[in-house]
Amino acid sequence: MNQLNPIAMKLAELKKLEKKDCIFLEDVDPIFRDDLQTFIIGETMTLKDGKLIIHRSLFRRWLQKIQTEGLDHKKDATT
Repeated sequence: MNQLNPIAMKLAELKKLEKKDCIFLEDVDPIFRDDLQTFIIGETMTLKDGKLIIHRSLFRRWLQKIQTEGLDHKKDATT
């Protein structure tokens, strides 16, 4: 099986999240979460039921960024 297929499927899941009323940080697959957290630093955030909500416009900007520039987070600063 093509190794890129699971990633493509996860990207499609992100597109589905874009349509939700509330996008919670924990709804985002862990593969993408670090990059999203880096992207939202400095933005005004909201909590609902103790969970961080990503505003739809910010989420769309992040989706556009990963589609055009890719992921840019690093798991380990030493690598």
